Amino acid sequence: MTWNAPEIEVTLGVKTRLGSVRTMEVAAARNQPVATAYLDLSNVRFEWQDGAKDKDALVLRWGWRGQELAPLFTGTVLRAHLRETLQVWGLCRGRALVDTRVTRTYQNESVLAVIDHLVSPCNYEQTSCTTVETEIDKLPLRDNTLVEAITFLNRRLSLEHAFYCDPEGIFHWEAFDPGQEPAFTFTHGQDVSEWKALPGNRFLLTVMGTPVWHSQVVAVVDREGKETRYFVEQVRHTVGINGAGARSQLWLTEAING
Repeated sequence: MTWNAPEIEVTLGVKTRLGSVRTMEVAAARNQPVATAYLDLSNVRFEWQDGAKDKDALVLRWGWRGQELAPLFTGTVLRAHLRETLQVWGLCRGRALVDTRVTRTYQNESVLAVIDHLVSPCNYEQTSCTTVETEIDKLPLRDNTLVEAITFLNRRLSLEHAFYCDPEGIFHWEAFDPGQEPAFTFTHGQDVSEWKALPGNRFLLTVMGTPVWHSQVVAVVDREGKETRYFVEQVRHTVGINGAGARSQLWLTEAING
């Protein structure tokens, strides 16, 4: 029998530790620019005796013991509570889109130039934006957050582009792409823990901890061997919730199948 133990690496401020996570929850959705994280960290050996404060770095990587760990969350601490354990609530690097306000007017500028200029104060190391060959005639902003500003821009041009930061902290502004290749394949009877049909032709898939993010495509193989591709609208990654190990819940809609 092969049994794998989950491994989580936590960077909090300037400290990086393995093996201190008691419970964890990371949640992200395509229609929400800011992902959230919650951690309950063991402090038996005084690993986190200094606690944490607002805007301390918070970086999570996870996987299985003895294997390479994958990025899960990059952001900052929102608040923390130190007693017997250290509880930490965090927001991803999309937090800057909420915290930053702008007052200016863009006129006859390319859409990508406007997006690039808007997010420049956030100091993202890398951005990934879908090419749009059009200009915005006028976009007046008065003490608006960047979330409001980009939402106004999308609506002005009737774009359904999502904007968010991925697990590595890379900023994305991108169109819906259900035709992309699957990031992972899951098979009923092998690695599918639970499968639920939801209203609106949506599905909830539960699997062992897997570094899936929203806006990716995954493939699911049913018991008859038929493969169907699904677009990931929302994810929830947990460890230690209700006594379970590492779990990933994916909210799915059926994508274009090739």
